[in-house]
Amino acid sequence: MYGLAWMDADLTVLATYGEKAAFIVRGRPVTDSVFALIGAEAFIAGLREDPAQALELPGVVLVTGPDTQERYNLSLFWSAAAGRYLLLVARASIDATLEIELLRHVRARLMAEAEIRAKSEALARANRDLENFAAIISHDLKAPMRALRYMTEDVETSLAAGRVEEVRTQVAWMRSQSQRMSSMLSGLLDYSSIGRKVEAIETVDTRALVTAIVASLPRPQGFTVSIAGAWPIVDTLRVPLDLVLRNLLDNAIKHHDRPDGVVRIVAHETETHLVFVVEDDGAGIAVEHAETIFLPFRTLAAGDSATDSVGLGLALVRRTVESVGGSIRLAGSGGSSRGCVFEVTWPRQLATGPS
Repeated sequence: MYGLAWMDADLTVLATYGEKAAFIVRGRPVTDSVFALIGAEAFIAGLREDPAQALELPGVVLVTGPDTQERYNLSLFWSAAAGRYLLLVARASIDATLEIELLRHVRARLMAEAEIRAKSEALARANRDLENFAAIISHDLKAPMRALRYMTEDVETSLAAGRVEEVRTQVAWMRSQSQRMSSMLSGLLDYSSIGRKVEAIETVDTRALVTAIVASLPRPQGFTVSIAGAWPIVDTLRVPLDLVLRNLLDNAIKHHDRPDGVVRIVAHETETHLVFVVEDDGAGIAVEHAETIFLPFRTLAAGDSATDSVGLGLALVRRTVESVGGSIRLAGSGGSSRGCVFEVTWPRQLATGPS
């Protein structure tokens, strides 16, 4: 009885449904198939500002085949919940008034269904965030807590030796770490409470961000972490990006098998993405584990108690990266028989839909 066509903001046809919409060509502007809409582009654009309005075209004659013309009633409106235009097509008959009223009822139902679907997706996303929030907090606070534990031991040693000035410096550093833990917790709480990711986007100096992360991570004396490449200032999600970079760097340090290891993080830009590469000269990861390492609660070291690992770090990283439309992969070795390389692509235009 009806046909449907979905269009993006530029009126390009994304999909069609039903026999009555079979003549509408996908991947082309809807005006290529429905000439009656030519010249109405300004009015159609205005529908996005007032989704309660619709463009009603009763009794329009359309060419639906080589030798076929049919009369249709058309109703075009903007679905704010779906973020696209919807064209409702129905064959016209003599009682045009009744058909237009019926089209309006169908349109109202479609809009209500789109709104319900959007709210259901938001609720499902909120539930997923709630389920993972405790695990994220538990995992990501371990690095600064571990650093504080090490520094406490150093303070005890300094006190025993009477090195008061050294203790003052160490206490100041401990205060800085505790403030960072507080900021991390507040940021994660704020991020988890936001319904739409776009509301959390802010201007981020990525070099300043990665520099602060490197400075905060505990590592053995003689261990080297270097930063290279182009680190731009971008509008993005600070907390998730911090989570991803910090986890990759912390993993490279704490799973290294030598106290004089080297970790290098490099960034470069493409037209659509930022690319971050973290490489180390540690023991490396076997090819057969390239996907296993991203599964929750999977660790490669037997009895990984020395690193307090529960196997959540890379699972959280992948989930976070994919939730914004990016990707992560184990790209290979660090240039020798040892080490490994992780490559993260972080989109400039973030996905703000359900994760």
